[in-house]
Amino acid sequence: MFNNLKAMMILYLILLISFVLLFIYNKNLTIKIFVISLLILMLIFPQNSIQAAKKGINLWLYIVAPSLFPFFVLNDIIISLGIPENISNLFSKTFKKIFNTSGYGAYVFIMSIFTGYPTGAKIVSQLIEEKKITSYEGQKILNFASTSGPLFIIGAVGIGMFKNKTIGYIILFSHIIGSIINGIIINKLCYPSNLYNNNINLNIKKRGKNLTNTITNSLYTIGIIGGYIIFFSVVIELIKITNIFNVIETCLSFFVPINLAQSISLLLQGVIEITNGCNLIALSKIPLQLKIIITTFLISFSGFSIIMQVYSITSSSNINIKTYIFSKTLHAIISSTICIIVLKYIPLTNIVVNLFNKSFNTINTFIFAEILLFILLFLNLLSYKLKK
Repeated sequence: MFNNLKAMMILYLILLISFVLLFIYNKNLTIKIFVISLLILMLIFPQNSIQAAKKGINLWLYIVAPSLFPFFVLNDIIISLGIPENISNLFSKTFKKIFNTSGYGAYVFIMSIFTGYPTGAKIVSQLIEEKKITSYEGQKILNFASTSGPLFIIGAVGIGMFKNKTIGYIILFSHIIGSIINGIIINKLCYPSNLYNNNINLNIKKRGKNLTNTITNSLYTIGIIGGYIIFFSVVIELIKITNIFNVIETCLSFFVPINLAQSISLLLQGVIEITNGCNLIALSKIPLQLKIIITTFLISFSGFSIIMQVYSITSSSNINIKTYIFSKTLHAIISSTICIIVLKYIPLTNIVVNLFNKSFNTINTFIFAEILLFILLFLNLLSYKLKK
C-alpha cells in the first residue's frame, strides 16, 4: 500500500515538473495540452463536472450577480450625469500628488472599495472608452483602485467562513491600506510624472445613455463574470480529482514543517479562485493567525479567475495584463505584511468565534449602495460649493 502511494507520488511529481518545464519552453503547446487534459477529464468525470458547473451557476446567480449588478447600473447612470468629473476636480491636486493620477482615480477608488472586484477594471475601461482618461493613466489607477469589497470580505469571508466579523475587519483594513501603499510605490517608482496629462479633463467626450443601454451593458459584463466563475468552478473540481495539490503538500512536508506545506498547498489552490480558496483556508487545520494572513494575501492577489475577468473587460482598453498581475502580486505581499503587523497588536485570544452570529443578515448590497450614494452626493455637492 505504501509502495503504491509512493510510486503514485513520484509519477505525479515527474508529470508536474515536466509540465512546468514544457510551459517555460513552449507556452502555447502547454496551454493546448492543459485544455485537452481538461476535456478528457470532463469525459471521464461528467457528473463531477456538471455538479461543479451547478455550484458555479449558484454562486454567480445568487451571490455575485445580485451584489454587483445594482452597482454596475448605478455606475453607468452616475457617469452619464457627469458626477465623476466633479469628483475628479475635487481630488485632482491630492491624487496628482499622492498617486500621480488625475482626480478620476478618486471616483474609481471609492466605487471599487465599496463594490469589489472587478468593478474598478470596468469603470477604468469605461472611462478610457469615453476618452476621459488615457490607457496609461488607467493602468496607474488600477494599481490602487482594483480591490475586493466589504460585502465579500466582512460578509462572506469574515462572518460566513471564519464565523467572526472582527477577522473580516482585520482583512479589509490590511487589504485597503495595502492597495493605497501599492499605488503610491508603483506609481511613484515605475511611472514618470512627466507623462501625466494634466489637460485630460479638457478632452471629455460625453455620451448620453438611456436606462435600457445601461442595463444591457451591465448585463453583458455580469454575463462575462458569470462565465469565468462557472468555468473556473469546473477547472478547480477537475484539478481536485487528480489530487495534485495533495501530492504537492505531501512532497513539501518532507522538506518543510507540515503547517507550511499545508499553507503552500492552500495558497496554490486559492490563487485559482479566491472564494473557494478562502473557504478551504477557513476550514483547514493550520493556526488561525496563519489562516488570516494567507486569506489576506489571496484576496489582495485576487486569483486567476478575477484576473481573467479583468483581462476580458479591459482587453479593448490597452491595459497591460502582465503589469496588472505584477501590481496585484505586490499588493498581496504588502497587505499580508500589514496583516502580520496588525495581528501583533490584536491578540487572537480576544477573537471569539461565534457560530450564532446574526450580523451577516445586516451585510447586504443595499446598505452599501445607500452609503455609497450618500458619499457621492456629498462629494458632488461639495464640488459645486467650491466652484462658487
